[in-house]
Amino acid sequence: MDKASFFNLNVFINSFLAFFTVIFLVEMVIFLFRVRQGRLAAILRMIPILKLPLDLCLYDFSSWAYTQGINPLNCEEGTRSISLMLGWMSSIGDWFFLPLTSGIQLTVPGNLTFTVADVVGHVIKPHFLKIFAIGFVFVSIVCVIKKVIRCRRSLRELRSLVNSSQPANRKVRNSTLTSYFKKYRSQVVTSSVLTGSPFVAGLTTPIVYLPTTLSTDLSRKEYEAVLAHEIEHIRHKDSWVRLILDCIGSIFWWVPTRWLHRRIEEGQEIGCDLKCARYGVNPLDLASAMCKSAKYAINTPDQILVHHLTKHTVHKRMNFLLQPVSIRFRKIRFILSFLAAGIAFSVILVGRFWIF
Repeated sequence: MDKASFFNLNVFINSFLAFFTVIFLVEMVIFLFRVRQGRLAAILRMIPILKLPLDLCLYDFSSWAYTQGINPLNCEEGTRSISLMLGWMSSIGDWFFLPLTSGIQLTVPGNLTFTVADVVGHVIKPHFLKIFAIGFVFVSIVCVIKKVIRCRRSLRELRSLVNSSQPANRKVRNSTLTSYFKKYRSQVVTSSVLTGSPFVAGLTTPIVYLPTTLSTDLSRKEYEAVLAHEIEHIRHKDSWVRLILDCIGSIFWWVPTRWLHRRIEEGQEIGCDLKCARYGVNPLDLASAMCKSAKYAINTPDQILVHHLTKHTVHKRMNFLLQPVSIRFRKIRFILSFLAAGIAFSVILVGRFWIF
């Protein structure tokens, strides 16, 4: 059979299986280590998506049973096995690359590996496999082209919005906020044609956009609370992060990543809310501003580079924002979060799940 077609089938099936396996492991880490919903939880939930292109670099063609002409279906009963690895090193040389090894692999005699996709590929007819491979590549190219077109359209809409906007004339008394806006060379603009809640957009020169009616409706403290939330998005490069994750989701179009994107964005929003205290913002002011913004979040435009406030997250964000955490518990949470991040990135991210 054609090796390229067989590999395409492996990428299609294995990435799907690995995606849900990694999601399960990440959610277990978040649950067991009591990771609070917020910035860290969002980062951990990025692992299943980031791992999709990473897995393409982890395939070991030298141990692939197919390249040795071995059909796993023809192996004697009892010679095929499933291997579960955790914290294992094959040699000293691996220490510099994968100090901790984890994974789920199917093996045959000779320490060769095969996958679920290999079994499927040997069952279906060769010409069907070639037709699938051609269709798979074609659809992938179409999805990438559509994403590029959508990005270009979104950029044009943002440029048009900038031209129809004017700088906000409200004075900010919070010196910390002013210094951060100068540091990141960002500005605040308002527009009467702008709909939706406040948002930040721009990959190189981030701009905070506010509807004119909302800007006049906010008190000074609420206005500064909104700016503090948006500057946290700028500090953490959330626009870049969301764009990268969205592009990966388009390339791996057959993997259902959209619902996980929403969980990640929810964690980013909660993380920005919780960090507003560093600017001297009262949580009640931010909660009040969020309620007022929710009125303008109806029928918001769908843009790839813009993320508006969604009503289904307001209640959850309010709970995290207004629930105090004791200083003692913060220290315990920090230690647990550190351990959770260490396990997630050193064991799960580099794990070899369902690939040869």
